[in-house]
Amino acid sequence: MSTVAFVTQAKARHRLSYQEAIRDVDAITAAVLVDPTGTTFEESQVKIGGKFKKGYPSVAEMLRRKERPAMAIVSLIASEAPAVIASLLEAGIPVMAEKPACVKPADFARLVELGERRGAPLMLALANRLAPWVEDARRIVQGGGIGKLYAVRGLTLADQTRIWTKPDWALVKAQGGGGHLIWLGVHWLDALTFITGDRITAVQAMCPLVGGASIDVEDLSLVNFTLASGAHGTLTAGYLLDRWYQQDMTFWGAQGWVRFGAADKNELEWHGTHPAMNENPDRRFTYNTFGGGYTPWIRECLRASLGEIAPPITGADGLSVLRTIFAAYAAAASGRTVQV
Repeated sequence: MSTVAFVTQAKARHRLSYQEAIRDVDAITAAVLVDPTGTTFEESQVKIGGKFKKGYPSVAEMLRRKERPAMAIVSLIASEAPAVIASLLEAGIPVMAEKPACVKPADFARLVELGERRGAPLMLALANRLAPWVEDARRIVQGGGIGKLYAVRGLTLADQTRIWTKPDWALVKAQGGGGHLIWLGVHWLDALTFITGDRITAVQAMCPLVGGASIDVEDLSLVNFTLASGAHGTLTAGYLLDRWYQQDMTFWGAQGWVRFGAADKNELEWHGTHPAMNENPDRRFTYNTFGGGYTPWIRECLRASLGEIAPPITGADGLSVLRTIFAAYAAAASGRTVQV
């Protein structure tokens, strides 16, 4: 049974989701809160309930009072996150950080090196890795279920409403590093490389602002990429809808294909031509929900922090997807292919 630290602020994203996770994960028995302004203490105390232990104005003060949480959950404005994460890792405390946790990949690279040196896992909040459809697609693709991978296509769209009604730091380049691609497209880029076990080596991109909002980041990204295996892929990501999401992903190989999310359904379709399909080449998996929520993610990150399992994502994994995104921004700015 463990204590966790929740480091946050009033403008942080997904604060409620992390509060609920702390409340609902049985292995978490107590939580200390860190917020320099103190404005979220009362809110967290209400949401977390009896697990709330104490609030601190800084990580330094928490450590001075001899608090040694098993893990820290850090949800801050991205530009402010690296220094705070560094102070936790330096103390040997594992960190689960809300993405993107930086506005420059070099800053995250330093955190990865620090975490490795201090033996403290650094895990970026890319919870889609735990979605059941991702697990099934990964098993099929990496198990040879579609043969040699040829190509990948991803689509992840969200609503425009947030741009017009509640723009915040995640729509300000200096504070969030970019727009839709680094905030939501990051999930899809990480999922497709996690599913394939491959890595992106080069990108071409266009990252325009098409909706006319007064923001200095992209609301649409069109990214073409090459994988180390020689396969190729494309991702369309943006704030283009009036409501909700449209998300799908397809993998094509020499002996079939796998597709998730056709017609906005939580279904995974698998078509395979290998004889091992035993004359049943078309299969379908149906899921009650999209999956990959923050409560199971926090549970698994805590288990990793305690040494019970391997981290659901490594610092190197997080750095890889962030480097891909910033390479896409560089490619969009230059009009050239950029190596990752």
